[in-house]
Amino acid sequence: MKETKKEIVWLAIVIVLILSIVLSFYNIYFGIIGGIAFAVLIIYYTKNTSFDEIKIDKAIEEIYSDLDQINQERMYEMPIAMVIVDSEGIIYWYNQAFGKAFKNEKEGLFKKNIVDELGISLLDAKKQEDFTFHYGESDYGVVTNAFSDSVHSFELLHFFDITEQSRERQLYRKNSPLFCYIVNDNYDEIIEKIPSHKRSAILGKVDLKLNEWAKQLGSVIIEYESDRYLMIFERGKICSLEKENFKILDAVREIENDEKIPITLSIGIGIPENIMGIVESQELSHSALDIALARGGDQAVVRRDEKMSFYGGKTEATEKRTKVKARVKAYGLKELIKEADHVLLMGHQNPDMDCLGSAVGLLGACKALGKDGKIVVKEINYSIKSLFDYLLENEAYQEAFITPKEAESYGTKNTLLIVLDTQNVNYLEMPGLIDQITKIVVIDHHRRSGKAISNTLLNYTEAYASSTCELVTELLQYFGEKSQLNQIEANALMAGICMDTKMFTLKTGVRTFEAASYLRRKGADTIVSKILLQDDLNTYTAKSDAVKNAKIYFDNIAISTFENNSDYGKVIAAQAADELLNIKGIVASFIILKNDEGLAISARSMGDVNVQIILEKLGGGGHLAIAGAQFPGEKDLEVGIDLLLTAIKKYKKENES
Repeated sequence: MKETKKEIVWLAIVIVLILSIVLSFYNIYFGIIGGIAFAVLIIYYTKNTSFDEIKIDKAIEEIYSDLDQINQERMYEMPIAMVIVDSEGIIYWYNQAFGKAFKNEKEGLFKKNIVDELGISLLDAKKQEDFTFHYGESDYGVVTNAFSDSVHSFELLHFFDITEQSRERQLYRKNSPLFCYIVNDNYDEIIEKIPSHKRSAILGKVDLKLNEWAKQLGSVIIEYESDRYLMIFERGKICSLEKENFKILDAVREIENDEKIPITLSIGIGIPENIMGIVESQELSHSALDIALARGGDQAVVRRDEKMSFYGGKTEATEKRTKVKARVKAYGLKELIKEADHVLLMGHQNPDMDCLGSAVGLLGACKALGKDGKIVVKEINYSIKSLFDYLLENEAYQEAFITPKEAESYGTKNTLLIVLDTQNVNYLEMPGLIDQITKIVVIDHHRRSGKAISNTLLNYTEAYASSTCELVTELLQYFGEKSQLNQIEANALMAGICMDTKMFTLKTGVRTFEAASYLRRKGADTIVSKILLQDDLNTYTAKSDAVKNAKIYFDNIAISTFENNSDYGKVIAAQAADELLNIKGIVASFIILKNDEGLAISARSMGDVNVQIILEKLGGGGHLAIAGAQFPGEKDLEVGIDLLLTAIKKYKKENES
């Protein structure tokens, strides 16, 4: 009706306007009267139209006001906790559910800071899509919405109670299955050395202890090969296993036999931090077992994605009698060298005699196979200077060394990189080279720890070996090339073995003497090795000072500190640690070196104390009798002593339990 009335008025206005214009041509007075009528109609229309619009706007405001009132009441009464805060976290409004969940009984939350009151990170809540927040005994999922007026910016936070979902998730996580792979380390030796009528009894004892252990855990255990077991248990049980340091290792180790063969287990357990499928979970456990075996066995490795924890490892890695593995590895390495266009040999940072000696030995094999081999060395340190000078006396080795910068030009698709005396990416002479080259071989005698090199074509890691030179010598025996090893290379390999075994007194097995015998037949001379390992007067004096500073702890452990910023400071520390073992009653020694880089620890043991486990607690590693650790940037020797003593005390406490 109103719209029709407006149309009539509009029509009248138009007619009056036209008549006024026409009549003004005939009589000016009629035109003036028409103009007045036109103005009256315009005023009338404008007045009525404005009044109608005002009434409409008012009605809309009333509707919105009613809706705001309804929304405010509903928001206040909603079961979801909501709060409005400004950019600083000051609370401007909150609803009933929020007050019930978070409000102090005596005081309200209005105008208080939500960060101070609840401990919530407002920045994280705004950035993270799936932000969760724990308060009291409840868990909340937090969703934020930003809005602003002409002056301030605000955030509307919704707190969804997800306590029940969190509990269900935790329960599912606690009860999710873990795969535990177990290997009898000495099964082959038991079969070979123990008579059949005794063998069954010993293996039966191992089987019984494992089944009793599984029963205590409420788990399922299956023997899927003669020396291998798979146990499945709930994730919630892993804490108790770690707390007791996998006592099954000690229980099996206590099984005695007349042949004095140590009975030990290797255990691998993978614990994915994020939920993953059964296939991926068991693969993680299997990789943990591989690490336990690579570290010499007699231990459990718990792998949480890339983080690993080690338990056991109290005995020295036993020497494996079979040479089949060495023969297979030698054949594989020989074929890889033949197929390569270039061969690069690289060791760890600050290479020692074992590192360089093993590289020289393989360099000879490359030459015998007609391949171009280069040794990557960043700089010649004190530890290898005598061997380096000895090699340069022969023209054949004057072009054998390249710097890491020069090595970049060799990084082609068909280049073979052989990493020696380390498997830790962070310790490499040139870490970036493993990203540039796809064909990688690792030969090492250290127990695996830290960030190991992955995706290798061939990995020959034997923790029982005395040195990398011993492993390389063993491989070269199966290359089948009579001329691949000359006297200079044999002397280099012999010097590496002599250094790591302290002239055949530490960590020396049957295979060590077999390797030395082979080198001797190739012309190696132990006198040359002795000369290559000699120290100058300054080094000997510094070593004596380090020994003089030693103090005895726990009745039989020697710890000394000294400061040396020379290139051969670490060599002195290692040699001083060896010298301390010559003191009567000392079973383990630790030398803490302070230099420009920070602190470094060299540790040695007669075998009763596992220095590897002690220094692994400080981020280091090595062997039962030889280990090391570093603290880059740390300059306080007292801090180093405190950290070391804490690790020793923890080790002793674990052994007592």
